[in-house]
Amino acid sequence: MFASVAVVPVRKRWLIFHATLLMLLLMSSVFIDVAALSPELLVLAALARPVFAICAGLALCAAFAPWRTWGLALRTSHALFGYALVMAIGAVLAVTLSQTLWTSSAGVTFRLAEILLRPLYPNLHVDPSVRSLATDRFGVIVTDYCSGLEGVGLMLVFGAGWLWYFRHEYRFPRALAIVPAALLMIFMLNAIRIACLLMIGDAGYPEIASAGFHTQAGWIAFNLSALAIAVISKRSHWLALGAPDGSDHPQKPQSAGSPWVNPVAPYLSPLATTLAIGMVTQALSDGVDVFYPLKFIGGLLALWIYRAQYRQLDWRFGWRALAVGSIVFAAWILTARFITTRRVMPDTLARLPEAARVGWIVLRSLGATITVPLAEELAFRGYLMRRLVHRDFQAVSFRNVRWLALTITSVAFGMLHGSFWCPAMLAGLAYGWLVIRTGKIGEAAAAHAVTNALLAIYVLAFGQWQLW
Repeated sequence: MFASVAVVPVRKRWLIFHATLLMLLLMSSVFIDVAALSPELLVLAALARPVFAICAGLALCAAFAPWRTWGLALRTSHALFGYALVMAIGAVLAVTLSQTLWTSSAGVTFRLAEILLRPLYPNLHVDPSVRSLATDRFGVIVTDYCSGLEGVGLMLVFGAGWLWYFRHEYRFPRALAIVPAALLMIFMLNAIRIACLLMIGDAGYPEIASAGFHTQAGWIAFNLSALAIAVISKRSHWLALGAPDGSDHPQKPQSAGSPWVNPVAPYLSPLATTLAIGMVTQALSDGVDVFYPLKFIGGLLALWIYRAQYRQLDWRFGWRALAVGSIVFAAWILTARFITTRRVMPDTLARLPEAARVGWIVLRSLGATITVPLAEELAFRGYLMRRLVHRDFQAVSFRNVRWLALTITSVAFGMLHGSFWCPAMLAGLAYGWLVIRTGKIGEAAAAHAVTNALLAIYVLAFGQWQLW
């Protein structure tokens, strides 16, 4: 069979069509989640999902080979397709059976949290039937979703990806020990997170415990675990082969007057700084990040430190940036009507003294229009989009970036924005197209700033605080 079939390149149009259908499938899933107030939309999205899924699968097949090739393969390789069907059914059954792990894992997490809390709270109220832990002032219930399996899954993906990417720098098979060590670490940190949650609530901060800390502590634990695994494993002579010779990296200048700077740092440090500060400040909030000014200052400081490295980029922009930024803003608020409900100014912010409230709003607006666009464009369009083209990303012209790098970067950009992933993904495509079209990162940064500035005006003028 294979000898009689000519090798054909991947057909990009079908692949793009496949990606579009996947995006529609995800959008229909979002509509189902928010369509409780609209039965018509719920029915339409439910009917559209299987259609999008089937068409996406067919488009993917068409991208890799013509239909006549698939027909020939089906006629001549019945056993191969039978094996594929068995594997697919096995995968579905494995996913179904894995659901039973949630309850057992939650039970283990519950017991670990109890062990951690018992020495601190001798009168701790424990109810294993509902997996509740409580003091006289505050309590938590360890549901299946608190089992820690989500973190274990993320860490498994990270560990596997890390080992594969740095596979030439580790000693195998002993390096495989990194994966179970990482999984154990994140699972234990989840139990510590639940114990800390109860301690914060019992200390008199129930709003912070149930809002900011509850949502951010898991991400903080994952990032700390990933960082610890990455640093410790690379420094371990038992696991790592040793420091790389640096032949694939830019050489440090020998002259004392020209200090060497990691070429990646100027592009990723501003975003990493704002994200790190943001996770901590949000964990200390009761739903409103009143410490947002620290995030703004941190991002501004990171940008200032690397200001000399940014001079090599073209920061000019024109009318295209204003047009694209305005279009993205319109698409953003249109999409928000389907995935959010209107919220007025949060009570925590409204109760602040007027000077503090005005100052917070000013710095929040400045962050949205200055540090956030610059940090995100440097990371996603300046670094990632070009890094997907070549390892030496600084040598890649923006005009030479192709659609695959643009698509992957836009998907990553969308995932950074949580529930607004869909409009953010579209925004990433628009900003990326703009910088590829013009060759100027300033166009993308300016368009991003226009979008965020219009959103800030929209929030303040019409009380649409759910967008912030």
